[in-house]
Amino acid sequence: MRSSPGSRLAVVGLLAGNAIPLVGVAFFGWGVPALMLVYWLESAVVGVGSVAKILRAAGEDDPAELPEMSFNDRSVASFVGRSKRSVAGFFVQHYGVFWLVHGVFVLTVFRGFAPLVDGEWASVVIPTVGFVGYHALSYRLNFVGYGEFERSGPVTLMVEPYRRVLVLHLTIVLGAFAVGGVGAPVGAVAVMVLVKTVLDLRGHWRAHDRANRRSSSTTATGVE
Repeated sequence: MRSSPGSRLAVVGLLAGNAIPLVGVAFFGWGVPALMLVYWLESAVVGVGSVAKILRAAGEDDPAELPEMSFNDRSVASFVGRSKRSVAGFFVQHYGVFWLVHGVFVLTVFRGFAPLVDGEWASVVIPTVGFVGYHALSYRLNFVGYGEFERSGPVTLMVEPYRRVLVLHLTIVLGAFAVGGVGAPVGAVAVMVLVKTVLDLRGHWRAHDRANRRSSSTTATGVE
């Protein structure tokens, strides 16, 4: 199935959101501390958006499609059948702890507060607003407008941010260490931003393709 106009517009928003840090790095001297703080704040936006999706979900979870991972010694499949509020509540607690630990790492190891202390608010506020805009656009156009909420189960949506954020931020952290090892030249920081953009695109397409497969399966079986 071809992507919807909403999905294509959301991709444009994703590219635009990621272009802001790239322009900042290339022309305004934004460095690793600002980027790490922005990406940490974006992971909070992802978490808030995921709670909204879980509560709006109207589809059913397929245990066969869920990854073999566990939360607090409980398999992901064991959450299937629980209420949306229960799934959302667990996600807030578990993801919230992950986000806070990640924040301590960003603020201490990478001096994430440095741009704010130095008065460089634009390097944090402008890209963060851009990412908020992208995620809001994707939610409105794809999840609601394209009807992905009708084909998505709450547990599937609970797991989705971990698949994306863990891989994404592990890559970013390793990239930040690598950039620091070569003195943080503009080119190296720009490469880190580009890698993050590619991973974002991959995560977007994977989530959209999952909904498309569900839609195709439903159409083929004649289920409305």
